[in-house]
Amino acid sequence: MAIDGLFCLRLAAELKDAIAGAKIEKINQTGDEELLFRLYGGGKKYNLLLSASRKNARVCLCGEVPPQNPVPTSFCMLMRKHLQNGRVADVFAPEGERIVCIDVESKDELGYPCHRRIYAELMGKYSNLLVSDTDKDRVIGALYLTDLTFAARTVMVGLPYEGPPKQDKVLPHSVSKAEFTALAEANAHREAGDFILKTFALFSPLVAREVAYRAGALGKTLAEADTDALWQSFEELLCSESYPCTVTDSKGETVAFSYTRLSQYGEGFTVERRESLSALLDGYFEEKGKKEKHDRHSADLLRLVANLRTRVEKKAALQLESLRECEKKEEYKRKGDAIIASIYLLKQGMESARLTDYETGEEIEVALDKRKSPSANAKAYYKKYSKLKNAETAMTEQLEKTKKELLYVESVADAVSRAESDSEFDDLRAELERAGYIRGKARGKLKLRSQPFVYKVDGGYTVKVGKNNLQNDELTGSADKGDLWFHVKNAPGSHVILYAHGEEPSAEAYTQAAQLAAYHSSLSGAPSVAVDYTRVRFVKKPSGSAPGFVIYTHNYTAYVDGTAPQL
Repeated sequence: MAIDGLFCLRLAAELKDAIAGAKIEKINQTGDEELLFRLYGGGKKYNLLLSASRKNARVCLCGEVPPQNPVPTSFCMLMRKHLQNGRVADVFAPEGERIVCIDVESKDELGYPCHRRIYAELMGKYSNLLVSDTDKDRVIGALYLTDLTFAARTVMVGLPYEGPPKQDKVLPHSVSKAEFTALAEANAHREAGDFILKTFALFSPLVAREVAYRAGALGKTLAEADTDALWQSFEELLCSESYPCTVTDSKGETVAFSYTRLSQYGEGFTVERRESLSALLDGYFEEKGKKEKHDRHSADLLRLVANLRTRVEKKAALQLESLRECEKKEEYKRKGDAIIASIYLLKQGMESARLTDYETGEEIEVALDKRKSPSANAKAYYKKYSKLKNAETAMTEQLEKTKKELLYVESVADAVSRAESDSEFDDLRAELERAGYIRGKARGKLKLRSQPFVYKVDGGYTVKVGKNNLQNDELTGSADKGDLWFHVKNAPGSHVILYAHGEEPSAEAYTQAAQLAAYHSSLSGAPSVAVDYTRVRFVKKPSGSAPGFVIYTHNYTAYVDGTAPQL
């Protein structure tokens, strides 16, 4: 948990400077475990977010107001009753705890002044929001209540507020150098970072490692480390000013954040300072929320497409098996022909006969229905032959449709795997609704929310890349007949249009457009990708075909690197 006790102490001090004396104008519900306080003070408006989410617990001032729940919970209504129109009197953090307390001067039901306290417990899966009467510190309400049987502690309305169980750790601000040295000597066998984490309260694993790293003791035991340097690092971290920062890796993803400058990360990582601790938390959790939403949308659609692929593949297997059964039709025809050729030798009542197949000259065993005449037996074999022949024709057509359906499902799966924004996921879901794979309200002309990728290639020519099958159809259908069309060969991918405006682009422009087609495909990243290209006039969309499906002629094939081109 990056929000440790030291973080809470500094966050509380920062919030106190900003909102002390501010009036609570509104309290809104922004999630099942989140409340947004709208404050006004000093001529400024503030949005204070309190979250007890198991994964995203935080207290911070936020810029963009999150969407509100249309129906507030009973806890939100309770907070409105006791806190709305009150003023923030104080913000503090009890030392040794991951808790931010907000004292509010309010009025009771009869209009008499009263004092309330909000406890925002930022403790991972044990996070909670509570409000109490500060006169006796009795709990008025909580997001999560317990009962008397709960082993750790009791959180019940009417009982005094009981803090989390105390840890057997030393409060760092009260430790002298002599005491620190004595503790280090008593734990000489322990690693320096682990010693800081397990001995002193308030430290997270990240900050404990930072203390050890600054002292050159990371990975060393206390017997090997310089105790004076470790103490100096320890004291400097406790007394230094806040330096809100995030650490991003080479891919631009945030891997850590802290209230102090982090120096333990090496090459390939970037440390970026933030304006404040609130801005740090607001930005980090906003990005995290977007990523979680993206992953959730992606997982839902990928699961849906995977189920579709399994269903279509199963259908194709059954059709293929039926097609193999149709291969027996020639055997039935041979037996019918053999009966007709030797009908003068047969009589009704026979169960079988060895007859000559005059096409091959071989003798074959022919089963007969003794209840039927020889001509009726021949007719029965011809009927089976005719039935299987018709079935073969129909099944061949169905199997071809199923193969095209499978190609379409794979193209959707490829688009889902490359989608990045909510609008792209919405378009893909609308596409599947339009295709009838999921229930929806897609009717009439569908208006896409996302826009195609736009690039500039050599010579200043514009290249557009579709993000889904509907957008691919739109791009190709609206392009000029003389523009150039690119698509990865025999694999799912985007339609790429190079707008030539009646001119002949350079070879470099062709190569860059082909690379974009390879990069925006299921073969992205491959060392050598075959890409077909031709003029748009030679690209046709068959009537009734699936979205994104086209046929083309007069094409050439280029082999390019599947990575993104340098434009």
